[in-house]
Amino acid sequence: MRVPLGRWFQLELLVLIILAALWTIESRLAGYSALVGGLIFVIPNAYFAHRAYRFQGARQMHLAVGNLFRAESIKLALTAVFFAAVFILMEPVHVPALLFTFAVMVVTGSVLRWLIRPQPRR
Repeated sequence: MRVPLGRWFQLELLVLIILAALWTIESRLAGYSALVGGLIFVIPNAYFAHRAYRFQGARQMHLAVGNLFRAESIKLALTAVFFAAVFILMEPVHVPALLFTFAVMVVTGSVLRWLIRPQPRR
C-alpha cells in the first residue's frame, strides 16, 4: 500500500492558507499568527509522515514499528519546541488565531486520515 502523502499535505496547506487568509481580515498580526499556528502542526506532521512511511513491506515491519514510535516522540517534541519558540521569540502574537488554527489543523489531519485511503501498489 502506498499512502498519498503529497495529496494529504496539499490539502493541509490549502486549509492552512484559507484559515490564515480569514484571520487576516481581522488583522495582519492575526493572519501571521494563524499561519505560524498552522505551521506548528504541519512541519512536525510532515516529519512524522516522512519517517513513519519510510519502510514498507512485511520484511521491514520491525523497522517500521520502531521508527513509528521514534517519529511520534520527535513530532511531539518538535511541536512543544515550536510553541515555546513562538511564545518566547515572537512578539507580539495573536494567541486566539495561533491556537485556533493549530486546533483546526489537528482536526483536519484526523479527518484527512479517514478520507484519504492508501492506494494499492501496482
